[in-house]
Order: sequence, then C-alpha cells, then structure tokens
Amino acid sequence: MKKSVSIMLLMSLLFTLFASVGHAASVPPKLFLEGKQLMSDVDPKIENGSTLVPLAILSEGLGYGVEWEPVMKKVTVKNDRTVIELIIGEAMVKVNDVIMDIAAKPQLMNQRTMVPVRAVGELLGLEFEWKAAEREVHMFRIQPETPVDPEPTEPELPLPIGYITGVSMDEQSVITILHTDVQKPGKPLVLDNPKRLAFDFKNTTFEPFFNGENRVEVADNPLLSGYRYAQFQLNPLTARLVINIGDDTGYVVSESDHAIHIALMPTAELPTDPEPPVDPEPPVTTPPTGNNGAKFTVVLDAGHGAKDPGAYSKSMNRWEKEFNLNAALKLKAELEKDKRINVLMTRSDDTFIELADRIKFAQDHKADLFISIHANSFDKTSVNGSETYYYRDNSKAFADFLHPYVLAGTGLNNRYVKKAAFKVIKETTMPAVLIEAGYLSNDGDAKALFSDSVQSKFGAEVAKGIKAYLDLK
Repeated sequence: MKKSVSIMLLMSLLFTLFASVGHAASVPPKLFLEGKQLMSDVDPKIENGSTLVPLAILSEGLGYGVEWEPVMKKVTVKNDRTVIELIIGEAMVKVNDVIMDIAAKPQLMNQRTMVPVRAVGELLGLEFEWKAAEREVHMFRIQPETPVDPEPTEPELPLPIGYITGVSMDEQSVITILHTDVQKPGKPLVLDNPKRLAFDFKNTTFEPFFNGENRVEVADNPLLSGYRYAQFQLNPLTARLVINIGDDTGYVVSESDHAIHIALMPTAELPTDPEPPVDPEPPVTTPPTGNNGAKFTVVLDAGHGAKDPGAYSKSMNRWEKEFNLNAALKLKAELEKDKRINVLMTRSDDTFIELADRIKFAQDHKADLFISIHANSFDKTSVNGSETYYYRDNSKAFADFLHPYVLAGTGLNNRYVKKAAFKVIKETTMPAVLIEAGYLSNDGDAKALFSDSVQSKFGAEVAKGIKAYLDLK
C-alpha cells in the first residue's frame, strides 16, 4: 500500500512540473523600448527562435513609417535613411534595394500582419536583449557617441571609396575579392539558420555597380554551400559578402596586391594565433644548409598520380597528373645542371603516393626546400592564372621570392601569393610552397600548360628562382 501511494505521489509531481513548464513556454513575450512596455491588442509570438509582432508595434510603438499593400501582401517599414520591404510568407527582405535573407517569415494571424521584430529593428538601428526567465524582449536605440573634443580643429578629409572588381572561388575553397583601395574587413558577423559568415567592406561599392545581389551555389563541398555579395548599405557605403558555411568550417583572411583572400578550412586546420615561427631563415643572406655540406637537397612533389588524376581539361582531354609530372621532370633536369643541388622527387612516374608519405619523404631526406606542383580548376571557365601557396611563417619569404619566376615560366595571369593549409606544405618543416601553375578549366591556360615549350620554360624559370633563393651564383 505504501509503495502504491509513493508512485501516485511521484506521478502527481511530474504532471505538475510538466504542466508548469508547458504553461511558461506558452506565455507570450513582453516587449519593452528603453524600459517602457509596448502594448498591443495582439500578443507577440515566438516562432523558430524569432519574435513576431503585429505591424502596429513598429509604427505606433517604435515610430517607424509603415505601409501595407494588400494586393502584393507587401509591408514597407522605413526611417529617415533605411527602407525595408517584406512579403508575407517570404524569408527574403529588400533593404535599400538590396535583397537579404531573414530567419523568420512575416505572416498573417487573425487578420493581423506579424513581422520579425529583431530582423527589422536591427536593420533600423535598434539593439536587443532577450531575458529568458522573464520572457521579455528589451529594445534600445543606439545612441551616437559623444565626441571627446567637440571643437573641430581641421576638417576631416573623406575616406577614399574602395571598389570591388571581382569575386571568385577556387577549388581550394579560397574566395578572392579583387579590388581597388578596399580595406581588409574586420571580424565577420556569425549568423544562424543557416550558419553563415557576413563580411562587411566599409566605404566600398562595386565596379561596375549593380542592383540586387549575385549568388553562387557550391555543390559537394562540406565547407560551404554557396556565397553571395551585394551593396548592403548606401549610407554609410557598405558592401557585404555572405558565405553559407558548414558546421565545422573556419577561415583565414589574408591579403596580396589588390586582392583579399578568405580561405575556408576545417576548424582543426586553422593556424594558431599567433603562429610560432618554425626556424625562420632569411632567403638570400643566410641560405639553408644542405646535406653533405656542399649540396642543397630540393624535393619536387608532382601532385596526384595513378588512381588520383586531379583536375581535368575538357578542351585538351588530359588530366592534371600528367602536367604535374612533366613540369616536375623539366624542373628536375634544370636543377641537376648545378651539381650543388641534390634533387629528389616524391614520384617520377604515374604512381599514387599518399600525402603522408610525401611529407615523410621530404622529412626523412632532410630537404632544404619542398616544391609541390599542381594545376587548378574552377566551375567558371573565365578564371585563369598562376598562384603560389604557402602556409607556415618560414615559407612565406620563399613563396614571395619564387612567385615572379613562376609567372615568368607560365606566362599566365598573376593570381598572387596566397596562404592555405594544404597538408604537404602545412606538415613539412622546411620552407615549402605549392604552385598552382594555371587553371585547366580555362582553355587558354590548359593549352599553355600542356605545351612542351611552356613546360620547358616553367622548368627553366622556376629553377632559376630556386637557385637565386639559395644564393647559388
């Protein structure tokens, strides 16, 4: 009998607990502006983490201009510098003629128009605080900063306007922003549902200027599903790049001449900050010491091989692995003309070598330099040119030094020196670079790279650069 009573008492407590939790979750949130509660005849509603409020809250409570077009089911909300247009049932919003995503869709409830207050309020200059225990949404107007010294001395000169001239992504998931006078963006906004990074470029517009936004979808890539860019604001002038990223995606931002690079990579591969240098060595004044005293050991790594063919050239009907090996063999022949250089290759025929074995080969032979040779590919066939990649601090000087010789060898467009966490240049310890000689997806690049004369010139010029770096006269 006592046991039965205990079970009934426990069940009673559980029902009471669940009832109270369910009641708390069903209580509509309260809205406050600068500490004053905003009242409405229709309660706000929380849906998928977003608070929906009746349209009257925006006009009567917050003082914004509001228009309703019943035929198009369109809501327009505006203040003195921002115009926001929303469509019932659409997860898109137009801000000053720029289209953006929002997490919650506006909807009709009991003949009332309900809109996501946070999405609209933040665009119009409000800050928000959610108090979960009290189920309260607190809104605050962002106050302009009071200047420390109100008396002007000399009038400030306007900042030069920067222009973005192109945005593209390569097969290593590096997004490159080509520009004139654009400042490197600060830390991006991290947004959810879906997870994405929003990079803002201040005082920046596009050349040529365009309305709306450009979208690029990316398939079969765990790091991102796509990206888009648009003129986010006209006052102040701001361009925005939004990248839809995976759950385990990190990024590194770097710069080269007239280009900003956002390299996406798994979070486990992100460099530490700051990254400790690994035996930094000046490139010319103190050249590395090679094996056997008088010799330098240079390891050439022809990328891919056998079952791993790499990128494919449709126009030439040939695979990257063939170019990589031919170019490496031409470079080897040029370097071996100088008996002070001991040249080793990770593969000298159509063989598949694991990345870990390529790294071990260079480490076991105590190589002084490591050069991995590749060709690139991209879904936009207009993308072309040569790139040189490094990862560790002690490799940057070598990459900067060698890249002009790469360009002289290929004769292709300059796509600059970039930083990326390729395994073979990340886990080797000597100065190491990875050359992307050109884009096999581009007909012009492919024709050049599979030309015997270009391969020979590539070998001669890169060999000249290596010997100059080693100060071998």
